[in-house]
Amino acid sequence: MKTINNLFWGLGLISLGLTSCSDFDEVNTDPSKTELGSVKSYYALNQSFSKIQMDPSTGERVYVYNWGEGARFITEKKHLSIGNYDDDYISSFYYPAIAYSINNATLAVQIAESPTIEIADQKFYPNMKQFARIWRAYLLGQFTDCFGPCALPQDLTGGLNPVYSSEKETYNYILDELSDAVKAIDITVEPTEDQAKCDPYFAYDAKKWVKYANSLRMRLAMRLSNLKDKDSEMYNKAIAQFKDAVSDLSKTISEDVDIMEIVQNNGWDDYSGPYTRSYNQHCLSGTLANLMTNLGGISIQTQRPDIDSKYIKPANYLGKRFEKHFVQNTDNPTKGYWLDGLPENLDPRALKLYYLPYDSKADNMIDIGTEVKKLKGTFGLISFENDKDTIKIDGTYCWNGIPAGTTTSFSPSMSKNELANSSSARLNNYPILGSQARNAEEKMVYFGPWETYFLIAEALERQWITSGDVKGITAEEAYNKAIELSFIHFGVSEYYEDYIKSETYNRIGTSVAYTHTTPASAETMQYIDGYTNKNATVQYQYPDGSRTLYGGQLNDHLSKIFTQKYIAQLPYLVQECWSDYRRVGLPFFDIPANEKMMTGTDMTEWKPDSWTSGQKWQYYPQRMRYPTTLNNANPTEYNHALELLGGNNTTMIPLWWSLGSNQK
Repeated sequence: MKTINNLFWGLGLISLGLTSCSDFDEVNTDPSKTELGSVKSYYALNQSFSKIQMDPSTGERVYVYNWGEGARFITEKKHLSIGNYDDDYISSFYYPAIAYSINNATLAVQIAESPTIEIADQKFYPNMKQFARIWRAYLLGQFTDCFGPCALPQDLTGGLNPVYSSEKETYNYILDELSDAVKAIDITVEPTEDQAKCDPYFAYDAKKWVKYANSLRMRLAMRLSNLKDKDSEMYNKAIAQFKDAVSDLSKTISEDVDIMEIVQNNGWDDYSGPYTRSYNQHCLSGTLANLMTNLGGISIQTQRPDIDSKYIKPANYLGKRFEKHFVQNTDNPTKGYWLDGLPENLDPRALKLYYLPYDSKADNMIDIGTEVKKLKGTFGLISFENDKDTIKIDGTYCWNGIPAGTTTSFSPSMSKNELANSSSARLNNYPILGSQARNAEEKMVYFGPWETYFLIAEALERQWITSGDVKGITAEEAYNKAIELSFIHFGVSEYYEDYIKSETYNRIGTSVAYTHTTPASAETMQYIDGYTNKNATVQYQYPDGSRTLYGGQLNDHLSKIFTQKYIAQLPYLVQECWSDYRRVGLPFFDIPANEKMMTGTDMTEWKPDSWTSGQKWQYYPQRMRYPTTLNNANPTEYNHALELLGGNNTTMIPLWWSLGSNQK
């Protein structure tokens, strides 16, 4: 009798509940004694799908506090963006979810390999095994890109004390699994109705699983782009895997109909969206505000003619300057400015992602509540000389982002800035994530076709492939196709043709047009002195690419690719955004701004004057900490994992494939 084994120590399968894919009644049996034949492979994999969707308690702690902060999509929490951590978030929420999901994916493989008496399953199980292997490869990639060294299925002998493998071994295993699984799928086999309903992504359409496997292989192979001089064997393997995966574009996620996405709920179950908790504001970050301002040259008046022109400011206007009330210890080029309205031009996806303060005609409006609305215009900037003297701010239709990392704990002067220091203030003054994500009105994306084309564009730029390998597609064509697919997804296709021709720089100095690679140079811009209300001008300095983590000029082809890819991946693919930044240093992430040492965080190399000498990987989070439950369960193997990692269990140890690891 073959039985189910627990695959991660200290974390059992909980109760299987594998009676059907629509009825998750608990099966009160000991999972370690449950016979494989008593459950279906597709029931087990459905459990894996469900758990990694993360109920809102888990999703908030992962997508918001960790991945979203690492990706600079969300910065209001001051968590991972400055090396903060909370062990309970991982020990009690994320780690059990990812371990449970890997367990059940492996269980699905085991069951599919076992004899079955049902004719329908006999025909379907060979494919089912491959689907489970592909999904498990995704989960292992998610795990290792968060933590580092990982326990692989081949190491799970008995389940109680698995041996951790290095990141290289993990990636080697993942790429081999994907390559082998995709070749073993029989696309002529169709699932039964009961089987299909267990797959919320593709209903076990074999052709779609082939596409996902190949696009996922492209993503994970490209993760190893920094290994050319560090590990030529793995680097060459990654190129070969990428080239094989992209050899037939029809077998990748390459069109809007191919998208891998899932229906979200707005409740408390596993399928409820990660951004649906009403007590979170999910404000625009300062990083993203800079990236989207003026990008593409599409005017607000064109996009939203219903917005009164009095709220729209010229493209060369920075806003009101309040340098005393915003921390200046950063390379953010717009530090100290409060834009008292909307920029003349804004990336068309911006107002699809975000709801502007008091935008009553927005199609993604969020009701911030009657009591909060009563506080409109009451928040402001308190005088340093007289506490009773406050410059009141009305944030209606204003486009500003929360500064990265800035908190009153490390910047005492921010106690005088009321705009970001309470939920009511933020709701009144900053753009917040719109109803499509907040209310789960849209599907949650796992892999979009735009990513496939951005990966092709990058591969062509890196000369991993030639145009001949992808039916003559050039890097520019792949880049434009990716943007087109992103615009289709966001519902802004009418702006595509003008957008891709734009040579207008965003606040970082990046334009859209692929052939326009002229670096941005200093230019005269207007502002208002917020303390005197006098008009003034300033020589606006775009960031110097040579002083960034990327190291190249910020309007070259890779800068364009990663700026566009970053925006396209939002709001759900934030782990990918964070991984891309750790790998390439793009798009531009400003150095966290604070006035004194961030004592108690893992970001120990950062100092208040660090920004003066340029960016370093030590100023950006590199990983998530292993939970203490690992050390408690098996200190020997926990220490082995850290030995493989090459450092202590902190958020600032760069992973094997990262830019930081190459720059150590």
